[in-house]
Amino acid sequence: MDTAPVIASPYQRRDSDRYCGLCAAWFNNPLMAQQHYDGKKHKKNAARVALLEQLGTTLDMGELR
Repeated sequence: MDTAPVIASPYQRRDSDRYCGLCAAWFNNPLMAQQHYDGKKHKKNAARVALLEQLGTTLDMGELR
């Protein structure tokens, strides 16, 4: 399951080569960050967050009873 990259604010994008908030992972350089974002652990965490957001929206709309 591939997810589209989230467009972040300029401040978040500047820090994205140093830290991944989803996985609590720090990086020394942009290459390490890119490898992480392409990796299995990050994709699993991103899918989990997307699912939770979708479920939250569904619950807010009252579709589940």
